[in-house]
Amino acid sequence: RRVEAVTGKKVLAALAEAEQRGHEAAEELKTTPLELGSKARAVMTELKESARQIERLQSRLISGEVDRFLREAKEIGSIRLVLQNVGTAGTDWLRSAGDQLRDKAENVVAVLSAENGEKITFLAVCGKKAVEAGCKAGELVKLVTGITGGSGGGKPDSAMGGGKDATKLDEAMAAVEKLLRDKA
Repeated sequence: RRVEAVTGKKVLAALAEAEQRGHEAAEELKTTPLELGSKARAVMTELKESARQIERLQSRLISGEVDRFLREAKEIGSIRLVLQNVGTAGTDWLRSAGDQLRDKAENVVAVLSAENGEKITFLAVCGKKAVEAGCKAGELVKLVTGITGGSGGGKPDSAMGGGKDATKLDEAMAAVEKLLRDKA
């Protein structure tokens, strides 16, 4: 183990520097150095509450998007097909939207894509009745990632993967619709 220490006159310089940093932090938080700890705790509590509010609002936004996706879904036999590119959404957004789609419609088959730079992230979900009808999310993800030069997989009700060629995104989504129409 390595022990570091300051001795002699350097102790006074180190203490002065620490005190200066304490004053700067207190000034930044608009408080006194003595109240710095309690002010920092209050700021952290406020930050956590703001994060919770953001999560709730984001969940509402996703729910609104999911409702729109379901309104615009294509009917293929007993299946409601949702094919959506959601822009630059992250994987957490995709998962939340997928879960909500599955919860709101048991006969849904959805493939969502998000483009981040040159990469594509895919999420496929199949509701309970869609799985019973023979639809498998893992199969759909393998189809779209294969076309776009990537890979992925998962379970019958939910799967994720990534692609590398965004120019083939429309082709990949059309292949999903063709596959489902052929099965119907």
